[in-house]
Amino acid sequence: MLRKISCVCGLFAALSGGLVFADIDLKDFDDDLMRDMDTAIKDLEPVLGAKNAVAASGDAELLRDGFKQASEYFAKKGGADDAVKFAQNSEALTATVLKYIAANDFDAAAGAARALSKSCRTCHDIYKPLTK
Repeated sequence: MLRKISCVCGLFAALSGGLVFADIDLKDFDDDLMRDMDTAIKDLEPVLGAKNAVAASGDAELLRDGFKQASEYFAKKGGADDAVKFAQNSEALTATVLKYIAANDFDAAAGAARALSKSCRTCHDIYKPLTK
């Protein structure tokens, strides 16, 4: 499983190869959604460590739904194919986290959650919203 997570992280690294900032107007992106996702990603590892399946599932479901919305947003916006891929890959990784939570494999879920956190940072390194 760790190999699979490493491959996903490698994909994110490859996608961000020549790290440049995207020149795209993000003023119409749902800031509340991003704040909620930020809170959920920060909360996910601690609740996994506490083996709190209910809280971890709630965080992961919020993230999964948020990545789906982000994927749809960037696809509709156009000109941000890599952001669509980041969101889709993160949505899939979140499904992996949920699968491990359902199996009560909190160590594997935590490993996947760490990879998910890295994917968030990678995308945010490229897509930083401008101050409104």
